[in-house]
Amino acid sequence: MIRKPLGRPTKAEARARTEELLDTARAIFSRRGFAGTSIDEVAATLRASKHTVYRRFPTKLELLEAVVDRDVGMFVLTLRGASAGIDEPLTALRSAARAYFAFGLDADYAALYGAIVTEAATNPPLRAKLDTWADAALAPFREMIAEAFPGADPKESSEILADLLDGAADRARWSSANAGRNSEDVFEARWSQFARLMKLETL
Repeated sequence: MIRKPLGRPTKAEARARTEELLDTARAIFSRRGFAGTSIDEVAATLRASKHTVYRRFPTKLELLEAVVDRDVGMFVLTLRGASAGIDEPLTALRSAARAYFAFGLDADYAALYGAIVTEAATNPPLRAKLDTWADAALAPFREMIAEAFPGADPKESSEILADLLDGAADRARWSSANAGRNSEDVFEARWSQFARLMKLETL
């Protein structure tokens, strides 16, 4: 909860309040989607004034942008961290892909981005932002694919890999056939198909 400071907040306090605001907004966007989220609810949940929110983020879209920009930054750091110190390009890519798949299996992550994708279908400004976020999130894949598979199209190949992993994560959430199936086995099946496809393409 954001508490009213007794004086001018320090930079650290201001950052902490902004992080708390983003955490709260993220939870509400995940639960209600973009259209169903109101600044009133965000402020009420924080027990703060709407001015507290608007002073930092003048519009609801800017608030969502800040939430997702933060998520994408952490996401990219996670992918890069998963492959850090691995010299063999294909092994590095596999490690990053496994980290990507773990994000896709996370229910909280899936709820937020499922809501955003649904809203983006009828919201052109949000759809444009979604393209930007997706491009930034797949940058590590593009770089690693360029090293692992010289001659392949890094952009197209990164999107194919993401589609394979996203599809597997989606299926794991709703398919009774996948109930109890080990996530590592699911990942390995998709990864093997991708690696085989890429090797055939670059022959």
